[in-house]
Parts: sequence; C-alpha cells; structure tokens
Amino acid sequence: MVVVDYEIKPQSFPFFPLDWSQIFGRESKIVVEIGFGNGEFLAEMARKHPEKDFVGFEVSITSFVKAQKKFKNYGLKNVKLVKVDGRFGLRELFPDNSVEKVYVNFPCPWPKKGHENRRITSHDFIQTLSAVLEMDGTLEFATDEEWYAKEVHEAFDTSEYFVVDSFVENFQREVETRYERKWKSQGKRTFLIIARKVKHGTVKRLLEGENTVAHVTFEGTVSWEKLKSLEGKVFKNKNKVFVVKRVYRDGGYLLKVISTDEGDFRQIYYLDLSGKNGRWVLKLDDGSDPYRTPAIKWSLRKIAEELTT
Repeated sequence: MVVVDYEIKPQSFPFFPLDWSQIFGRESKIVVEIGFGNGEFLAEMARKHPEKDFVGFEVSITSFVKAQKKFKNYGLKNVKLVKVDGRFGLRELFPDNSVEKVYVNFPCPWPKKGHENRRITSHDFIQTLSAVLEMDGTLEFATDEEWYAKEVHEAFDTSEYFVVDSFVENFQREVETRYERKWKSQGKRTFLIIARKVKHGTVKRLLEGENTVAHVTFEGTVSWEKLKSLEGKVFKNKNKVFVVKRVYRDGGYLLKVISTDEGDFRQIYYLDLSGKNGRWVLKLDDGSDPYRTPAIKWSLRKIAEELTT
C-alpha cells in the first residue's frame, strides 16, 4: 500500500510561494533536501531535530514510497515531500529568506558537456539559493567526485552571495547516507562543502502570486481536420515552448500537450475542448494537475488562436 500522508501537491495551493507555517501548523526553521533518495537521511534528520520542519524533493515514485514508509514508522510529523525537480521547487515554493539549510547529497554530477546547467554550480541555482536561504543560511553539498567538489567550491567561493566555510575530504556527519557508507566501505574518497549566504540576491519566479485556473473561451467553427493539423506542431515564444502531441475525439476533444519553461522545466498535460453553438472553452482536463506556468497559460491562448484563424 502506498503511503501518502507526507506528500503535498503545491499545484492545488492558491498562492505562490507557499506559506510553510500554515502547512506545518507552526513557525519553525525550514530545512530542505534536494533528491532525498530512499529517505534515510531526511528521516534521521527529522527524527533528531523535531524542533525543525523538513521538506524533501524527489521525482522518483519508488523513492516516495520508500521514504514515506520510513517516516510513518518513525511517527514523524515534521516532514513534507514534493514530487518535482528540486531546483524548480526551491525557487517557486519558498519565499525569500525562508530556508535555514539546503542539503544536496551525492547528486548525479552530470559530467557530459551540455549538461552543465543541471549541476548545482549553474548560475540559476546559485541565484535561487541566494534568494531563498536566510542570511547565514547554508548549502551542504556532498559528493564522491573530486572534480565536482572542486567545481562547486570554486562556484560558491567566487560568488558575491556566499562564502565557503568548509571543504572537507572524508567527512563525518551526525547522519550518514547509504552512499556515504558504501563509498567508505570501498575506501573511496568523499567530499563535503558548506557554503554560507552572506548577501541577499533576487530571483525571477514563474509562479509568484495567485494560482489562477487556466482556461480560455473563444467563438468560431472548430473542425476535426483543423485540430488534427496541430499534431506535432512546435510553438516557441522566448522561454516558452510547447508541442501538441496527440488529439483525441470522444464526444468532445482532448489534446495531449508537452510544454517547457525556461529551457528545462517540462510538463505533460491534457487540454479539454468543448463547445456549443459556436462558443468554445479550452481548459486543463480534470485529470491533469500541472503547475500553471507561463508556457501552459500561453499554450491555451495560442491553441485557441490557431483554431480561430
């Protein structure tokens, strides 16, 4: 049985960033782990620090199931999980100066050329941290790749927003991850970097403000041929891209759409098109619950425009 007590779905919340004191039911320090894996580290930290609240980001359903079983067994009440890319979640779901610490434990180093923007050394991620971390808040980064550790050290050491307080090889912490134990048993070196925020930065958010319902209305004649002609079409507008993958007909019409914001935040969703007497409504299908990003809102407007020209 899947445990869902700890997962929250920010897509359904009325405003962004979220009010975490309302979610946890108290005012407390917030600690974030990006990529919590099997949940072992997050569970142990939450158990050892009941006075703090913990938020974990992960995209693996298997990880969600394993982690929530651990939390349930411990009876934890100070942990929430969000199924979304942690870089997006940290930027969009937390107000400025609201996070005490961010943990990134043994992430994929993304070594290939062209994947640099996925590393935590990317300008966008450092900018996000400079905004959401409280003053003197810290990033704690662990890796078994020396080149990655050096790259992270250089990125934060040369940032105007951070100072590097610690760069330790073969470190010891109050809670060990499964990977730490594995690498130590194999005699492999591990590296820990702690970067502390010393200057506040700003970040541009996609979702700031009211979480409005996405739909458009229009008038005209819509034909099946016109709808089918949209299949495979790619639409681009600055940092927004979407493609209509498939169109279905069953009473009304259903469009499968894939959109991307800012080059890397990808979502798959369905749009429902229904009409009567030449008046049409295009909206998110009830079975879809994506984040209402600029690309999604634009896809609604653009598809309506295509159908009326």
